[in-house]
Amino acid sequence: MQGILNGITVIDLSRLIAGPYAAMVLADLGARVIKVEAMAGEEGRHFGPPFYGESSVNFMACNRGKESIALDIRTPAGRAVLERLISKADVLVHNFRPDFAKAHALTYEAVRRINPTLVYYMVSAFGEQSDYRLRPSVDSVVQGMTGAFYASGDEGEAPIRIGLPIIDVASGMCGALGVLAAVMHRQQTGQGQCVELSLADTMFNFLAGKVGEYAIEQREPIRSVNLPIAVPSRHFRGSDGAWFSVSVVNEGAFKRFCAVVERPEWLTDPRYQRNAVRIVNRPVLLAELEAIFITRPAAAWVAAFETADIPCGPVNTVSEAMADPVLAARFVEHPAMPGLPLIPFPAQLAAGMRKIGDMLAPPALGQHTGPVLAGLGYGAQEIEQLVRAGVIRLHETAIESTAGTKK
Repeated sequence: MQGILNGITVIDLSRLIAGPYAAMVLADLGARVIKVEAMAGEEGRHFGPPFYGESSVNFMACNRGKESIALDIRTPAGRAVLERLISKADVLVHNFRPDFAKAHALTYEAVRRINPTLVYYMVSAFGEQSDYRLRPSVDSVVQGMTGAFYASGDEGEAPIRIGLPIIDVASGMCGALGVLAAVMHRQQTGQGQCVELSLADTMFNFLAGKVGEYAIEQREPIRSVNLPIAVPSRHFRGSDGAWFSVSVVNEGAFKRFCAVVERPEWLTDPRYQRNAVRIVNRPVLLAELEAIFITRPAAAWVAAFETADIPCGPVNTVSEAMADPVLAARFVEHPAMPGLPLIPFPAQLAAGMRKIGDMLAPPALGQHTGPVLAGLGYGAQEIEQLVRAGVIRLHETAIESTAGTKK
């Protein structure tokens, strides 16, 4: 099946997650994505364990549907290959720091001289023009600097890092949206443009409520697992030691909640009558609920709240989640990668989006170097000369270089 971006060529110079994820979404939508990697492969290939074959599982999760060429862009000959690629591309993706981009003529101003209609997408940590533009950073550092560590956990606890690359993945999703808008603009006007995404801006979008709380109240936002916007809304432990999560989002739900926990008197208790006063009195309410919930197994509470039409579910481990046939069915396998579940992009189009099984598997390093260069007009002798000069790496030479070091 062809996607809605069929005919669009993307050059992916990015590494790790935020940039590659955005480029992968474009591949899902039908774009041809050529991943340009360093001769040793981009860093994300080596992050692990676990590994699937010679590349990390994290790499496999954000590089499906791409072709890989191994190219030393720091050499004159490598630069010439890159410029030929850029001249024929529609989109360029990178997450280089500004100093590297400037040193290697990969700024928007430099690249648009090669291809004036190019959509140029760059990912930075704190903004290309900010005073932190040269600061090395990753997801966890941005989480810490923006206040996200203190947006999790309860008062008095040590700062808590969200244990997922939430900024990187969300940035990839947002970046794909930005590129799509720029491609539409180009189709309407014939003009390319620069699209910039900041990891800090992504995190601050998650933190907008917390920042607002600080701005209005002129104090540090309240730290609470029980979200201070709806009470009760958190996880509890049942008599069997298992955990479950339940959330009351309006007064009708609180009435049904009181019926399930057999506390009808709470409906007239001035401490609990409205969400606003429940927020103020949540420590007392939580203590009462903990004593109630410890009397029955977690599954019994989940079943009771589901019957009462109240949002509730077990707090699963990953293995427990994947043992749930409904949840596990959200994943698919690529025929070339048995045993490795892949999750499709959350927004699925009825038409114009490729199925994972119909796409290229995440590429081996340099797997497509030969065919891509041949498509650019390089002859067999020229390609062989570039290999001998250490400018490019074919898939076969990549395999030879990693022989005996397979993870």
